[in-house]
Amino acid sequence: MSPPPAQAEEGIKWSAVLGVGIGSVVVFTVAILIVLRMLHAREKALQPLGPDPMPLQMGQTEIGIVDQTPFDVTRALQSYRSDRMQRLETWGWVDRRAGTVHMPIDKAMDLVVQEQRK
Repeated sequence: MSPPPAQAEEGIKWSAVLGVGIGSVVVFTVAILIVLRMLHAREKALQPLGPDPMPLQMGQTEIGIVDQTPFDVTRALQSYRSDRMQRLETWGWVDRRAGTVHMPIDKAMDLVVQEQRK
């Protein structure tokens, strides 16, 4: 069934939609180019000789009283992991007064399996 005559005349004007879309993209592109030119001009005005050189202190482990150890050089994670692994592989006291000990994880798993079998 065809639409009534009043509705048949209504329709989307695709040329107008495409014109607005393309116009928006052009305005956006021009605005970006203007802002980039302004940014470069401001950068040139603030630093006429180019960017500052890297400070001599960069890369040192300590600057003044501030520790500057980079994350990739720190050994804290390795130390933590080795402490955890040692605790999982050895016997030792957790709390002597309470009589709580830690045991190797392999032995603990064997004991749990034996208890479950009973």
